[in-house]
Amino acid sequence: GMADTGAVTKSGAKNAKADAQKYYKRKNDPAGLAKIEEGDKYMKEGDFGKAKQLFDEAHEICKNSTVERTAKPKGESQPKPAAETPAAAPDADALCTAKLLLSIPKENIQAKPMREGVPEHQNYAKNTAERLAEHLQATGGKYITRFPPEPNGYLHIGHAKAMNFNFGQARLAQSQGLGGETIMRFDDTNPEAEKQEYIDSILKNVEWLGNKPVRVTYSSDYFQGLYDHAVQLIKQGDAYVCHQKKEEVKASRDALRDAHIAHATSPPAAAVSPWRNSSVEDNLAKFEKMRTGQYDEGEACLRMKGDLMSDNPAMWDTAFYRIKFTAHPHSGDKWCIYPTYDYTHCIVDSMENITHSLCTLEFESRQAADGPYYWLLHKLGFYKPVTWEYSRCNVTRNVLSKRKLNQLVTHNIVNGWDDPRLLTLDGLRRRGYTASAVNSFCESIGVTRSGTITTQMPALENCIRVELDVTAPRRFAVVKPLKVELKGFKGEAVCELPNHPKNADMGSRKVVMGSSIYIERDDFKEVDEASFFGLAPGKEVGLLGTSFVVTCVEVKKGKDGKVESLVATHRERGDTKVKGNLHWVDVKTGIPAECRIYSALFTVDNPLAPPKADA
Repeated sequence: GMADTGAVTKSGAKNAKADAQKYYKRKNDPAGLAKIEEGDKYMKEGDFGKAKQLFDEAHEICKNSTVERTAKPKGESQPKPAAETPAAAPDADALCTAKLLLSIPKENIQAKPMREGVPEHQNYAKNTAERLAEHLQATGGKYITRFPPEPNGYLHIGHAKAMNFNFGQARLAQSQGLGGETIMRFDDTNPEAEKQEYIDSILKNVEWLGNKPVRVTYSSDYFQGLYDHAVQLIKQGDAYVCHQKKEEVKASRDALRDAHIAHATSPPAAAVSPWRNSSVEDNLAKFEKMRTGQYDEGEACLRMKGDLMSDNPAMWDTAFYRIKFTAHPHSGDKWCIYPTYDYTHCIVDSMENITHSLCTLEFESRQAADGPYYWLLHKLGFYKPVTWEYSRCNVTRNVLSKRKLNQLVTHNIVNGWDDPRLLTLDGLRRRGYTASAVNSFCESIGVTRSGTITTQMPALENCIRVELDVTAPRRFAVVKPLKVELKGFKGEAVCELPNHPKNADMGSRKVVMGSSIYIERDDFKEVDEASFFGLAPGKEVGLLGTSFVVTCVEVKKGKDGKVESLVATHRERGDTKVKGNLHWVDVKTGIPAECRIYSALFTVDNPLAPPKADA
């Protein structure tokens, strides 16, 4: 039917464009591209209804197109899709170790595409030819990524994905002769949360997953340089010391947000810190007082003098330094002011000559071309790395946030950070996951650039099951044993069982069977059912690996009416076709074993969703 084009919003049109682009990526149909480009013209004119109509047509053309996807010639750089294009489900193109997704370092002039509608004077992400040349001279043009966890907890499956992407892309570049390396960086700017035990565990896990960093660095190694750059920013009038309390900062940001919604042309007084326009001299003196411990915690912080009229809220005077009277595991008690993530990350990326800084999507606005990551490097005149955001990884019936994991551990709901029901790497390893299974899981979910990807728990379990199916020798085990006496069975039968059903190279084993065996309790029912393949009174089943079939002739029960054991007759199988064949363990030769059987940690798919009110 016809839609009322007047009612289409800008975001409605943008979503339609994203859908069209998604299908164009699969089928490069020129007719579809023409419609997308035509739609873009109407977007610029503000006719979102007409634009959406064209994007929808492009979507249909590409969806039903017979045009084959064109392969890019080797060596041609991949244009980076705009951040708002959600990627399709991961195909081979999205796999971190199958294809180099990152741009060529020597072409990184515009380190991040501009967001639509942002004026050029807010484009802070352009590298000067001179800075790029210096960078390339230092690196020799190789790809340099980093894996930067904060040492405030144990790594989990989400970190494994980050490792797989960062180390995987660098390895790929290296294998293609382009040069590639990954720096292991501890982002240790918060002295309160960090512990040596976390650092040790992280290094162990990086190695376990087969990753070899070129070197290990700490953000705290750069504290002196970071401080010197902060002084430079104050001298340039790009940072100021602010005494607003936490709730005052929040109130002024709320006032600013309201002003933006109302299309104000200048920030209202309520939105501006009273200390925003202090003199350089005042700010230098106050920053020195902060450094020498003359203010209490929370009494002063250093903030960027950003752009309050920017559409990007990350530019609204983000904090750069805070006071914490806490000794640091690395720098000791030399400092009582510590830099924030937003201040540290971009500067250290630049100092380490990172070519591609890969982050999860929540950093998108901070790392936009008009955001603080590039603004800071721009103000300091530094080289600007490419930033690249991808979706976070969530798995059903579990939690990955360090804060939530910490709660589970400290409230003794789980048995430590390596509880086998957790998705920490220590927990997975303790449960029996191999490094290759964890890596193949990360590989299977790929890197997409749209919202959070939630993976079903069985997809993770499948990765280890597929691997063990190939590599693990087989043994019979009964978890809940039920004894079966074989009436009239004389002596012993020696059975030869293959160690692997599909791989004869794994050899076989001899198992001795006598007159009493255990079967799995779940393989017996007192009342038979059509869909049941196990043993029942009067029913015949085969015993795997033997030449016998057995029939249950008697059920022995205890005083409580519970089945305690069975009596059965046996005969040679011959040509008899039986419905079921059971595994078994001999009572005499079987050995006791401890089995740990884990259920899901949470009974609901998303434990963080608010509980539904009972109707």
